[in-house]
Amino acid sequence: MKIAVLEDVPADRDALCSYIQSYCQARCYAADIEPFGTGEALLEAFRLGAFDLMFLDILLPGISGVDTARKIRETDRDCMLVFITDSPDFTMDGFSVQAAGYVVKPISREKMSNAMHACRFVFESNSRVIELPVGGGKVMTSVADIIYVEEVGKDAVFHVKRGILRARLPLVAVEGRLGGAPFLRCNRSYIVNMNYVDDMRTDDFLMRGGDIVPIRRNKRKEIRMAMAAFTARSPIGGA
Repeated sequence: MKIAVLEDVPADRDALCSYIQSYCQARCYAADIEPFGTGEALLEAFRLGAFDLMFLDILLPGISGVDTARKIRETDRDCMLVFITDSPDFTMDGFSVQAAGYVVKPISREKMSNAMHACRFVFESNSRVIELPVGGGKVMTSVADIIYVEEVGKDAVFHVKRGILRARLPLVAVEGRLGGAPFLRCNRSYIVNMNYVDDMRTDDFLMRGGDIVPIRRNKRKEIRMAMAAFTARSPIGGA
């Protein structure tokens, strides 16, 4: 999915992009974020269907965020709009352009997470999927639905929300396809989705649903640090 971020203050613009990227990464959403410093620059790049979601600062030099939204709504009625505002007093300005939500400055991870959760159906429709060789055919599964993966013989067993999928793949190939956080190789034979870890104990992870996944002993400190770092930057609300 394509996301536009319109904010004239560089520090706020960087923070917005960082929070959005973190939110998408944690939930395995495929997102391309494009930042803009002025409404004029955004309108110059805008084409019908170019963006699925926009975060628009209201107070800008030149054309305002609300007027930018009005120009966009002349041709695009489907793109979701979220306004960034310095005061709740400005929230009435979004009704005419069907704004999906507001973020009141100062910007924070929690505020951004709440705003993006309000737009979750747009994100969910852009969740990454992978193709798995299961049995004699191919099965597509959402990456966000994978709880953990274990290596059994020459197969990778995927524990997903709807059950178990057994694919003829080495775990190293699975690790490459999953592409890092929120996935963590915690043992020679296991990869966990950190969104589904209920508890990190001395020797293992307690996964949502009650399964136990062992932590590699000689990598325990490194794994615990990776889990702590992910938890610290993880958006409000899990997978």
